[in-house]
Parts: sequence; C-alpha cells; structure tokens
Amino acid sequence: MFAVRESATSMKIKKNFKDYKQIRTDVVMEGIDGGPLLAARSATSLCFYDWETAQMVRRIEIAAKHVYWSDSGEMVAICGDDSFYVLKYNPDAFANASPEEITEDGVEDTFEVIGEQSEGVKTAFWIGDCFVFTTVLNRLNYYVGGEIVTIAHMDRPLYLLGYMAKESRVYAVDKELNVVSYRLLLCVLEYQTAVMRRDFETADKVLATIPKEQRTRVAHFLEKQGFKRQALAVSQDPDHK
Repeated sequence: MFAVRESATSMKIKKNFKDYKQIRTDVVMEGIDGGPLLAARSATSLCFYDWETAQMVRRIEIAAKHVYWSDSGEMVAICGDDSFYVLKYNPDAFANASPEEITEDGVEDTFEVIGEQSEGVKTAFWIGDCFVFTTVLNRLNYYVGGEIVTIAHMDRPLYLLGYMAKESRVYAVDKELNVVSYRLLLCVLEYQTAVMRRDFETADKVLATIPKEQRTRVAHFLEKQGFKRQALAVSQDPDHK
C-alpha cells in the first residue's frame, strides 16, 4: 500500500496500484508520511490514519515537519522546527476502542508521549529504540530513554545515509557528496534498547560484549532510568560508585 496527495485537502490510498480509499481532510495538508499509519501534516496539526479503513486514528496539535517511525513500528519521532517528540504507538488502543472512545480527534490512548526535546532535527533514522539525528547546529546525536548523547560535533552540515551494523558506523554525506562516517557501537545501542523494553535477560547477554571503556557511560544511562543497583554493578569509574 502507498498513498498520494491529490490536492491540498485530499489523498488517495493505493492497494496493488489501484485506488483503494480516499481521505478528505478538514485542513490544508503540507505533506504526508508513510509508516504503520498514514500521516498528514498541516501547519497546525498532524493526523494519523489507518491504512485499511482510512479512519482517523489520532489528531495531534503540533506543527510537524517530519515523521520518523522505528523499524518495529512501536516508536515514532515527530519533529518540528526546533523540537521533537518521541511517542509510543499502541495499535490495540484503536483496534479495541468502543464507539464512545472514538472522538473527533481519534483515540487518545493510541499514543503515549515518551519524551520531548528542544532540538531542531535535520535528518534522522532509528536503530532499535534509539533515535539518531543531525541537528540544525551541526551535531550528530542520538536519543534514548529521555537522554540525548552527542556522537560528534560536525564542521559542516551533513545528511544521514544510514547505519552499517557490521562496522558499527553511521554514514552521512555533505552537499559535495563527500561521505563521512562516525563510530557508534551497536552493542551499546542494543543494550540500551533492551533496557528500555525492560528485557533484562537480553541486556545482560549484550553487556558482556560492551568494551569496558564504554561501561561507565552505560552505567550513567542505567542510573538515569532509575536502575541504580545495576548502574553500580556496571560502572568502571570508582568516583561514580
């Protein structure tokens, strides 16, 4: 399935390259985005629609410029000019909603706000539950569990291309098409993702693969998530303990 915007207030969902559903909006759309839900962006709001039924799942009052879904479809980053929100998607909330729970703004419990950050996002993608992005101030960061970690300060604007797990490197390109890369350990991201999902069995297995010089950073992450006992066990810094 895919969607096309026919006009400022109309879009069509295509299935097997044939017209399937039409959606007419009550606002002027500035753009649309795909993902587990179809998103329509306007100057004042963001509306998510179900692909199969074309029903509005949720309307959020935000001037969104970009919408980025994680590969699992469980997390979404909604980016404005100078801030972004990370939300957790609960498809069962809409699927199981009673008629009384469906308002003109959809079903409220479909999304849960995980965090808000005052950072202008330029380009981005997800690795697990970690949101990797470049900023308007030329920084390469990632967000996980309410914390922003700076990977690098860039000397010029760069645009993200993707992540090579085998090399543990993020790749980006500048306007002259020069490709650069930055180290970002997959094991650290996998550990943080497992912790965020409360999957401590997996986290313990991944911890053994994390280099010792990275473990104090991991300990600080654990402490911020409220896992002080685990943080003390992981930390390699005597002052931290």
